[in-house]
Amino acid sequence: MAKKIDLSNSIGSSNDNLLKAAKGAALTQDLGALLRGDKEDVKVAQDNTSLLKIKDIKDNPFQPRIEMNEESLKELADSIKNEGQLQPIIVQKDKNKYIVIAGHRRLYAHKLIKKETIWASVIESPYSNSIENDQLLFRQATIENLQRDQLFPLELALGCKKAIDKGLYKNRDELANILNKSKSYLAKIMAILKLSPKIIADLSEHKSVKDIEALYELQKIKDFKKQEKLYFLLKDKKITRDDIRFEVKNQKDNKHVKIINYKKTKQKISLSVDLRKLSEKEKSDFEAKLDNLISEYDK
Repeated sequence: MAKKIDLSNSIGSSNDNLLKAAKGAALTQDLGALLRGDKEDVKVAQDNTSLLKIKDIKDNPFQPRIEMNEESLKELADSIKNEGQLQPIIVQKDKNKYIVIAGHRRLYAHKLIKKETIWASVIESPYSNSIENDQLLFRQATIENLQRDQLFPLELALGCKKAIDKGLYKNRDELANILNKSKSYLAKIMAILKLSPKIIADLSEHKSVKDIEALYELQKIKDFKKQEKLYFLLKDKKITRDDIRFEVKNQKDNKHVKIINYKKTKQKISLSVDLRKLSEKEKSDFEAKLDNLISEYDK
């Protein structure tokens, strides 16, 4: 028997009504069973479900997935077509519509085979425009995908950014704790958003690079053109994560060191030179040239 899950961890104690599950079993008995598909619990869930019109169900606004694997979705759709829907999706009433909490892929599989209805367990407490309710929507959509390893780095980064921008969590540390991830992991995920727009667009469309560490190292390359060149080489498997780290190190080693601070106004020119960063020969040459320049005007 699957372990029971307490939904208070998802939404906090300030909205206890959301803990009351849809008609008996689907959420309070065992959300984990629904997400994992434990057949021994399917009957319990189906005995307490409603048949809803698919046109009345809308996406979770905090669903992080940009796209779904077409082949995998077709396999699920074929299974539903041949064997029926083994487990209901979980939804929350929102006025005259419903919001998906769990079962996003099942909903789209039904749409793929042009089904008009779907079995769903409905949370008794309707959607409320509150941080607690939005935290529930974000957490369930994100954690469900993380547990199944179905999120690409960019999708997770965009989802986390939206949660922070909407004020669902005070800071990244709180968000990392909610997702049961380390602070460094979340920092690396969010850093992906610093990549060039061209790379972001390609990641969004093709999802061909899933290496978080490689993408994190890549965003350290400040020259977007060089960054993009390395990205497409990485995408084509012509270079590795270590090659990108080498380029990052070279960038640091070759970084231009500012030696002269120059300020000019209408009344005067101020010149400050850090001689410590010059070799003895460079220092001697600079002083000689400066002396010549000064002597030319200081007559």
